[in-house]
Amino acid sequence: MLLFCLMLVCPSSKADVMPLGRLNMGPVQLDANLDLKKISRASGTVNIKAVLVICDHYITPENNKIAQSLRVDMGTVSQVLDILEKRKIATVQKTVLQGTKATMANIVNTMKALQSGTNDIVFYYFSGHGLMEKGKTYMLTADEKYLGREEIANIMSAKSARLKMLITDACSNDIDGLSASRSISKGNQQIEAGAFDEIYRDLFLGYQGMMHLSASTEGELAWSNDQFGGFFTYHFFKEGLIKKPVNDWHKIFNDAKEKTSQMFMRMPADQRAELAQQGVKNQTAKAFSMPSAGKTGGYTNTNTTPVATGSITIYNYTGNQVNFSTDINKPGDAWIASKYKVMSVGVKNSVTLKYNAVTVGYNFQGQDYYFDLENGEFFFAYDENGILQMFYKEEGIDETNYNSVAVTDFNTLFLGHWAWDDKETGNVNITSFDKDIFVEVYGEQEEYQGGSWFTRPQEIEGTEYNFITFIYDIEGTEVTLDYAIMYDEEYPDQVQLVFVSAFTGEEQIPYEEAEQYLEASIMMYRVTE
Repeated sequence: MLLFCLMLVCPSSKADVMPLGRLNMGPVQLDANLDLKKISRASGTVNIKAVLVICDHYITPENNKIAQSLRVDMGTVSQVLDILEKRKIATVQKTVLQGTKATMANIVNTMKALQSGTNDIVFYYFSGHGLMEKGKTYMLTADEKYLGREEIANIMSAKSARLKMLITDACSNDIDGLSASRSISKGNQQIEAGAFDEIYRDLFLGYQGMMHLSASTEGELAWSNDQFGGFFTYHFFKEGLIKKPVNDWHKIFNDAKEKTSQMFMRMPADQRAELAQQGVKNQTAKAFSMPSAGKTGGYTNTNTTPVATGSITIYNYTGNQVNFSTDINKPGDAWIASKYKVMSVGVKNSVTLKYNAVTVGYNFQGQDYYFDLENGEFFFAYDENGILQMFYKEEGIDETNYNSVAVTDFNTLFLGHWAWDDKETGNVNITSFDKDIFVEVYGEQEEYQGGSWFTRPQEIEGTEYNFITFIYDIEGTEVTLDYAIMYDEEYPDQVQLVFVSAFTGEEQIPYEEAEQYLEASIMMYRVTE
């Protein structure tokens, strides 16, 4: 996951993990018109030629406050691409330009050299800082040069691919307490069972043209944090394509746009007032263009929007009364006070809501949390870090065994074999965890490396994280790698690791040296022997 590949690096320092921010300035413009029409599904082999640009190591240290969030973004987007390949929707050829490799020259040369067929999909994703100058928008590359959005769009337009996707989550800033809404579902079971396959085929095989999206409109800020990554990326990819996909790019984009905007409007009034003085009144994702019209035959409607009737039951397994709010206002609609209620659920009690969908919000230790619930049963409980969370109540879960869902024992979770992609070689590597040792097997060459490992909780900037530490002994020198664990209990066989720090002995290793030997963001998938 990690990886030192039998090589020793030099020591130095590491910047603190901090909540992130990206900045954008300029006059506000309205959304472009969305032209979303479907075509007959493409037949034959479809390749996704993906280029992921993750600018998590700028020259100026201040710009790297966003690094952890960008690595979370990489994991989120990689997870979508992995699903498409594992479900045999398309083959994926992924190039990652990250850290000091995410220079303007590397990005432009990679995009120009990319070869695609008429039936292929060209996919470009950028996560980093952005800005405006003289009315034009730019991506700030790792070497702190201005890469024009139009330049990448023009390169992609010249490609012969059927579908071209240019998505940027750039320009953000940190606001205390800002949190994305998270839906709770049985998503992993649905993905593994192939329940979303037809939706994915409609989306990736049933469109043609150019999709060109930005996380914010000019003149606005785009927001993110170290747990969710960019909020637009989270809502578009994680919520829109993994947890609750529908077979309509227009709806996926608009839902992500409205959810991101809704999150901004939950910001405390004094913070919104301060931003308004700077001319920033919202975060509005923008579509410069969407896939164009084509033949409509052969399209099957598999929209999974929930029916308008149902109920939601919430149980309390915390040992304390829980106060929360319910909101059935829909993002994008005018907010109606009567659709918002303050409620509570007592110890060992439950409450049933006569809604098929609702947003539940609450404050815990100064942090706001929001969960989007649909028909079913859920419960409040404290997680492994003592944080109040909501969980899906599976059949057979009650007050005697809820900890099997709510509390994760990471020392047990990691036991076994995990696969992950080596972004340099394209090989699939395997790491096997025993009680306190691990062994890595690299690709077809079956090169081995290993050492010891352990997990621990740690608070950073007021947020509780779980870390996994890997310790290597390389030619008598102890090398230590620390990764933050990003884990969603709805996907128990998937774990993202986000690089935090590296050491040789007691001395820290600078990222520009360590990146030659490790993966800064790893999506791991449990495998059987």
